[in-house]
Amino acid sequence: MGIANHSLKPDVIFEVKVKGRLLSDVARQYGISAKAVYQWVRESEQQPQQRECALISEIAQLQKRIKQLNSELRTIG
Repeated sequence: MGIANHSLKPDVIFEVKVKGRLLSDVARQYGISAKAVYQWVRESEQQPQQRECALISEIAQLQKRIKQLNSELRTIG
């Protein structure tokens, strides 16, 4: 899978799981195979703990960045 396709993965999964779109329609829209869409959706369902850990880590990083930006904002204004 190319880097470009990998970057589409969250959007593709969202289209199928949240919006309820057909795998074949999403595959056609994003120019990838229906098999790839199926595999991505299946993987996303099999790895909830890994996703949760990744999200927790991302939230912590974003909170740290918010604190940094707020600090910079206070020094500017």
